[in-house]
Amino acid sequence: MTNDRRLSARRPRVAMLVANDVRLDSRVQKAAYSAAEAGYDVLLLGYEPNRKGRPSDPAYIGAAQVVRTGLHNKWQIAQWPLKDGGAPSLRLMPFRALSFASSLDYKTRRRIVQRIKEPGTGDGSMKHRAKEMLWKVYFRDGDWRRTARHLLWLESSWSALIEEFEPDLIHAHDMHTPGIAVRVADKLGRKGKRPKVLYDAHEFVAGVSMPEQRRLAYVGLEGEYVRKADAVITVSPLLAQWLQERYHLTETPGVVANAPMLHVPGEERDEADKAGESDSAEAPNLEAPNLEAPSLRKACGLADDVPLLVYSGAVSPMRGIATMVAGLPELPDVHVAVVRGADTEFTRALQKQAEELGVGDRLHMVGYVAPHLVPQYLASADIGVIPILHTPNHEVALITKYYEYMHAKLPIVVSDVQAMADFTRELGNGEVFTAEDAHEYAQAVAKVLADRPAYASRYTDDLLAANSWEGQAEVLGGVYTRLLGRAPEPRTGVRAFGETDGPNA
Repeated sequence: MTNDRRLSARRPRVAMLVANDVRLDSRVQKAAYSAAEAGYDVLLLGYEPNRKGRPSDPAYIGAAQVVRTGLHNKWQIAQWPLKDGGAPSLRLMPFRALSFASSLDYKTRRRIVQRIKEPGTGDGSMKHRAKEMLWKVYFRDGDWRRTARHLLWLESSWSALIEEFEPDLIHAHDMHTPGIAVRVADKLGRKGKRPKVLYDAHEFVAGVSMPEQRRLAYVGLEGEYVRKADAVITVSPLLAQWLQERYHLTETPGVVANAPMLHVPGEERDEADKAGESDSAEAPNLEAPNLEAPSLRKACGLADDVPLLVYSGAVSPMRGIATMVAGLPELPDVHVAVVRGADTEFTRALQKQAEELGVGDRLHMVGYVAPHLVPQYLASADIGVIPILHTPNHEVALITKYYEYMHAKLPIVVSDVQAMADFTRELGNGEVFTAEDAHEYAQAVAKVLADRPAYASRYTDDLLAANSWEGQAEVLGGVYTRLLGRAPEPRTGVRAFGETDGPNA
């Protein structure tokens, strides 16, 4: 059998890359699981900061294989095959010398990045002026090869694993990986067949809140490689438009929203048990066969006729939750639930704000439940609120909680950040208010409460199906098929979604 015939007979292979440890990245987990279920052989490579030495043993999300690495330079990688040979060899000496030199260079560059100062942030002293001058020299053009050199080490860690896997497609997740994907694909192309590259832009990089030197590096990286990918997808229509305009792309990127997975195969019992152990107050016993989610309303200790608003997710000043608290005096008898993780200085500040306004008894801090139970958990509320403030990234995002509110069939009150405000006006499933305007927010809430069934009626079965991960996975599968020119036969049977140590093919 020729090499071409051998390749055509196997399942098409997808290498996925993400510069985190995978465990908390729901989009990446769902993409890997769904691609494997659709019939692709999937290798998902993640990054584990504290990992030393060789790559981890494989784990599995469904039939998708997950391997994690640390950061390694190419001279360290060159020594790996020799380590099992036992006695040291003179052949190792050049590699060790080069590895030491590369490590010294890397550490020196990191120290420079950590110690220089962005212009205008120093105290005016000669030392700080010198650090600001070094910034202008070192970060003058956002060259990621100087200022985000760890990405070259990550490429060294992944390159041999990708080459050995012989992918037909490399799916590069988020801002850190498109350069690695393109360069490895080009290297494979010089040896034979070049795999296609799909860049999955999770965020508007220029608008992400991060230290300026990192932002400049990732903007430079994306600008260099986004047009070298064979296709680009992203998370919202507005971000797709911005990417096309910013980088003069020949076609608008596709949209694969990070919507909730409605059904989690093999996980219902295990996740229900976890939900029963969450820090949500009064979560019911989940031994019943239907495995119903705990009730947010019960967690707050509220009767069915008490108006209840909910904010669910990460809490920080830029999320605008203080606006919800500030609006409570204008909303008699209305309660607010904030579904969050551990209490922080900011959540305590929110509680203090509520007490000072005389509404402390109407603000409830409650805990998370398992991800696939969130829509059911929130469904006992009356309105889902997204009060986030204006930042470039907030303008383009259709965040996961928006879809969770949809699947809970909650009307939505959202601040006037562009993408979600436009989507809400288009669907007619809620109202929009000016960010940080507590009075306007209270008016929007009152309007929705006065005619809640009319807003909730916008959630048809077809709309919810299209805006679930199951629907979005079909869109992603269509992108793969277009790039590869064929689609595999889906795998038979049902595999668990949660990560396991053993294969589940």
